[in-house]
Amino acid sequence: MTDRFLQLALRKLAFGAIAFLMVANNAFGDGGAVQIHAVTGPLVVTLFTEPPIPRAGQVDFSVLVQDSKSGQPVLDATVILALTPVQVHQAGQPVWYPPSCAVDPPADLARVPLLHSGASDRLLYGALVEIPAPGTWHALAKVKRGEEDVTIEGNLEVATPLPPIANYWPLFLLPVGAIGLYVLRTRIQRA
Repeated sequence: MTDRFLQLALRKLAFGAIAFLMVANNAFGDGGAVQIHAVTGPLVVTLFTEPPIPRAGQVDFSVLVQDSKSGQPVLDATVILALTPVQVHQAGQPVWYPPSCAVDPPADLARVPLLHSGASDRLLYGALVEIPAPGTWHALAKVKRGEEDVTIEGNLEVATPLPPIANYWPLFLLPVGAIGLYVLRTRIQRA
């Protein structure tokens, strides 16, 4: 009776660990970390980045536009993001990007349209932007809604990119986890 109970407990534990690892990667907030927040006239504008500490390479920029009186999201605005370098650190070689995930940098970082289709949440305006170098970048978000024109701006510290092993370490653990589950299964069947 105890061996059967132990087998069942180990199976549930293994299933729970696998389910947690599969879901944990997707347990992020919708917009990322708040970088700039301002109440300007009739609108409240918040700029988010994902990852929370922007790094040279692909950065997901999102903007939430809200009515300052009601707090309701504004869904009919036009949002343009402008990124200009303040003090960048050019390395001797370009930033490393995995070929399967590489996107072309926008033709003009001074005019990147943020759209609902580019954000993970349809209440946000977003785009995936390729930042070419680490350093200090000036971010300016222009929001236009009818006659209202609102601009928020601030500096972003963009860190150097992580090495490939730091970005993809979970994929290297996949074979180790599969072998571990096989060994666990074999021991449970022998018991």
